Amino acid sequence: MRLILVIVFVPIVIFMTNAYATIAVIVNKSNPVSDISYNELKQILEARKQYWDNGEKIILIFKPITSVETRTLIDMVYKIKYEAFDKYWFLKVYDNKIMEFPKILNSTGTINILVSEIPGAIAFIGKDEISRIANINIKVLGVNGKMPGEDGYPFK
Repeated sequence: MRLILVIVFVPIVIFMTNAYATIAVIVNKSNPVSDISYNELKQILEARKQYWDNGEKIILIFKPITSVETRTLIDMVYKIKYEAFDKYWFLKVYDNKIMEFPKILNSTGTINILVSEIPGAIAFIGKDEISRIANINIKVLGVNGKMPGEDGYPFK
């Protein structure tokens, strides 16, 4: 009986502890920001802040809604059901609060290319994918003075 409990319980515990990803926030290296407050990042994610302080248009880039990174953002920042994420952005466009939808890209490689080519881009990848940033035109932002993986980092 104990063996059955272990076989059933351990995978559930592993799944629950890995339900969220530690998210790295990446931007184009030309972006003068190197650290951002959680509140300012939340304003960007909610499209309440659409321009960087240098006047550059902010271009949001997400992985698909099925990704752990995007689901983590939805749970932690938007606090809506996953199914409502598209509707959230449709309403922003409909209400003329934004002019275009965020970009949704499947691969980290494609995200890296886009971020490296668009000065105002901001994207969200898994902490484990930082090593794949071989491009000198991308940097990882600190959030509240902490880098991904450090104690106190808000997206883990």
